[in-house]
Amino acid sequence: MDRRALLTSIAGAAAAGACTRRDNDDAGADYSGRPTLAIDSEGPGRWRIRSWQWRANAWRPLIARARRTGGKIEIGGAIDAADRAEVIARLSA
Repeated sequence: MDRRALLTSIAGAAAAGACTRRDNDDAGADYSGRPTLAIDSEGPGRWRIRSWQWRANAWRPLIARARRTGGKIEIGGAIDAADRAEVIARLSA
């Protein structure tokens, strides 16, 4: 490999590694690389929910608690809007 090819490949790798996702609050935002939604049981009719939201160029966790009361599910805390329907569907099943 000559010097020109080596420098070109190093520059290409550096440029590809420096790319970051821009803040984008659009409904159709690209969520590749997003951590998974987690719903953990804390006992009968009680769950801990960990959702993720893209802020300040990083995925930040949103923690909420849910409980079943009188046939309804009450959620206390923040959940990313993209996850709300899935959380309710999983807890209602």
